[in-house]
Amino acid sequence: MNRISIFSVILMLMGFVANAQISIKGTVYDKDSKEVLPGVNIVIRGKTQHGTTTDVSGKFNVTVKEHERLILSFTGFKTLELSYNDLLQNPEQKFYMEPGILLNEVTVTASLANSRSKKAIGANIEHIDAGKIVETSNPSSLADIMNGRISGAQVYNTNGKVGMPIRFDIRSSATFSMDRDPLIFIDGIRYNNSNTSDINSSQEGMSALNDLPLNDIASIDVIKGPSAAASYGAEAANGVIVIQTKRGVSGKKGISVNAKYTTGFSQLANKYTQFVNNDAINNFFDKGTEQQVYANMTAQFDQNNSLFFSVNNNVVNGIVPGNRDDRQTIRAGYDFSKDRFKLALTAGFVKGKLSIPQSASGRNDAIWNLMRTKEPWAYITEDTWRAIDKSYDNSRFTGSVKAGYTFPLDIKMETLIGLDVNNIKGVNYLAYGYLLGTSNTGSKTLSNRSNDNLNWDFKLNRNFILNSKLQLNLVLLSQLTRSYEKSSTINVRNFAVDGISNVGSAAEILSVGETDFEKRTHGLYGEAFLSYNDVLFINTGLRRDVSNMVGRNVASIWYPTVSVAYNIAKLPFLHGKVDEWKLRASYGQSGRLPYPTDAQTSYLVQNSSFGTSVTPNTKGNPDIKPERTSELEFGTDINLFKQRISFTYYRQRTTDAIVYTTLKPSLGWPSSLSGDYPENIGIVSGQGIELSINSRVFTSNNNKNSIDVFAILNHQSNEVINANGRDILNTVSLIRQGLPTYAFYSTVSEGPVFNAAGVYTGAKESELKYLGKPFPTFNGSFGFRAQLLGNLSIQSLFTYSQGAKVYNISMRNVASQGDNFKASEDLKALLATQTPDTDAYRATATELAKYANYRGNYIESNDFIRLSNLTISYDLGTWAARQTGGVLKRCVISVTGNNLWLNTSYKGAEPQIDSQGGSSRTRGIGSLSYDWTAVPAPKTFALNLNIGF
Repeated sequence: MNRISIFSVILMLMGFVANAQISIKGTVYDKDSKEVLPGVNIVIRGKTQHGTTTDVSGKFNVTVKEHERLILSFTGFKTLELSYNDLLQNPEQKFYMEPGILLNEVTVTASLANSRSKKAIGANIEHIDAGKIVETSNPSSLADIMNGRISGAQVYNTNGKVGMPIRFDIRSSATFSMDRDPLIFIDGIRYNNSNTSDINSSQEGMSALNDLPLNDIASIDVIKGPSAAASYGAEAANGVIVIQTKRGVSGKKGISVNAKYTTGFSQLANKYTQFVNNDAINNFFDKGTEQQVYANMTAQFDQNNSLFFSVNNNVVNGIVPGNRDDRQTIRAGYDFSKDRFKLALTAGFVKGKLSIPQSASGRNDAIWNLMRTKEPWAYITEDTWRAIDKSYDNSRFTGSVKAGYTFPLDIKMETLIGLDVNNIKGVNYLAYGYLLGTSNTGSKTLSNRSNDNLNWDFKLNRNFILNSKLQLNLVLLSQLTRSYEKSSTINVRNFAVDGISNVGSAAEILSVGETDFEKRTHGLYGEAFLSYNDVLFINTGLRRDVSNMVGRNVASIWYPTVSVAYNIAKLPFLHGKVDEWKLRASYGQSGRLPYPTDAQTSYLVQNSSFGTSVTPNTKGNPDIKPERTSELEFGTDINLFKQRISFTYYRQRTTDAIVYTTLKPSLGWPSSLSGDYPENIGIVSGQGIELSINSRVFTSNNNKNSIDVFAILNHQSNEVINANGRDILNTVSLIRQGLPTYAFYSTVSEGPVFNAAGVYTGAKESELKYLGKPFPTFNGSFGFRAQLLGNLSIQSLFTYSQGAKVYNISMRNVASQGDNFKASEDLKALLATQTPDTDAYRATATELAKYANYRGNYIESNDFIRLSNLTISYDLGTWAARQTGGVLKRCVISVTGNNLWLNTSYKGAEPQIDSQGGSSRTRGIGSLSYDWTAVPAPKTFALNLNIGF
């Protein structure tokens, strides 16, 4: 061999050594079950980074060079990292991943632009595995899924009837706005969650969230404040709820069918004891019933195609006679993935009818008639009340198309179009022949409403590998949203004869109305996400919004956000007992848009015998701006000795808070518009602490028995920093500098007043004074989950609240206008038997004075602790598979109860109540935490059977 040939061979050998590599054709398994794991993320990290995923058989094929490392990660499993030498020592090329609960176990919605591993997020974003909750329990609304399961929030139905609104109290409530609902996205669709009260009161409006397909929800991510929600722009200061529904993507080829049957009943949770005649109101309530059938099919046709389809039929009768929700749902989802292209389609349709009998807050309502006097039905006969038909026919279509493509240079494009179309027809009808007031010739109100939402998101994403440890991800996103609402109503009375009920046959048209508004918002959002060594994560973003909902002098609005998360893997001084420890901080800004007509001045054209006149209707402010809320958040998450602990401290500051002030009649505006003029004059601050603990306190040697406990503690407060020197009072709700928002402010009794003969003549009225706030100082939850014998599961959820007040207006009305309030009636009867100007007489009069007609006497504490849910389930899957020869692959039977026990300081029927309902487009400051004869939350029981093929 000549010198040239020898030299060439040496060069080849040197090149081989310098570029030593190994080809891996591996399979990934679950270390415990030994089953293959499809969809595992495979990353090869060196000077650059690239990767793939395992196929449906858990297999992958990559090449790893000597200086590179192989990293396997999968949700619910500990990350497996292997060096080149580790791979050489694994000739079978089988990789076993160990299940584990780590901070990076869950992928959550980090921003509008991205979902990320929880360990990479600097804000406290909560994740709810809703699929597991719904699987065994029986939630009646989104509130039942969320309340008590996330820190920093109370979520509850404002009325105990079926289909009622939900109130969201998230974090410090640092706003004057009555619209406190978070934004809701379902599969990327901007969901219209406005309540409907076209033919009834806002207290008993129909909740739009009643249309959510609870059995189809897979997960819920809750973004609680502007520090995390800034990417969503001008309407996200109340937070964002991101809902993902179930999909057909299983990673395992084949078709599976699951079915769920639910039967249950509900009843009055606590008997009324506050009245002289309690029997009439207690006997009024029915035993409610529920029958629900749900089924879904998932199909993985091949690695690229999957389908999900579900149907649901649910019929619920509430505890108020005539309250009924009859609802049918169809939902489908299709996913396609091939090379650089991805496509996801979703479609859902809901058809339902909700009957809402009139039961609260008026003289023709059932509960008011039953409460006020010893002899019930003083203002309306029971026959007439039962003859009134108040109902909504409701249909809703939601659909989305999401497409993604990876261009050369790894530039990822993704676009989504979401559509939410809701049509509602309402009727309030009383037939001819029933006496209502002074008329027995009937009446009818018809309403027709359409709510249409459209959103279009377009995103470009590029990931840069700067070196072996440093990565930079850049995102640019455009979001266009359009909401259009249109409603019309006609109200008639006096039908000619019995049996004819069409509007045209009525002798008198009382009113005809039509309203509409359009809201358009365009947001442009840019985000830079820096990752160092999979330990340090820094995210910055900026959003610019333009909306037609603000004044003409506001060109655009900017919202910044920045967050940092630092993960400490092990602490040597704790000898490896800390699985993971994360420090986090975030800052962001978001807002609340004004009321739809706040920027516009309108006039009313009226015709009379004197001719046509134009009078002021509303006074708009063309300079109105959205409220801007800034939030700074610090926190830590730690897994220590099998305990998961999360702590968060936040501060909020709202500027440009919208306050509705009084117009001066001297400027030509009528006194009827008092409190209607919008101005940006307020500043509100808020702060809070969120603490959650999840702990495994016992595990048996065979792993068949375990006990987990959890607890959530929230503390929050707010204060009006500036209201431009004004006091704004609505009944007993006050906005004043130095007090909490919506502070209760009224007079109370200071004791009895006697005449010269010592006879009690009434109560002495105090000066106006601060009497509390409608938001709790402390609230949260606790409970346990016990797994016994491998198959039996017992779960409990307790919720509690302390420091809030409720205006018990129903008790005030009964005490001052009726004769059925037991406390005052007993004292009156006792006083009549006693001798004036004696110690016993004066003591009784002192107690009786506490029930005088002053509003402050009925602002009461509503501290409570409640057993919100108890669920017992048993997994019969192994037995069922054996009995059916493997045809039945899953069988779980469960019993669940909601609102089973309550201990409260509140003297009314239900401490967690609000007559204003959920979101309310109310000009003026409105009112919060008013109990105006609202229906209390019922106690419910349900039996669920889940089977899978």
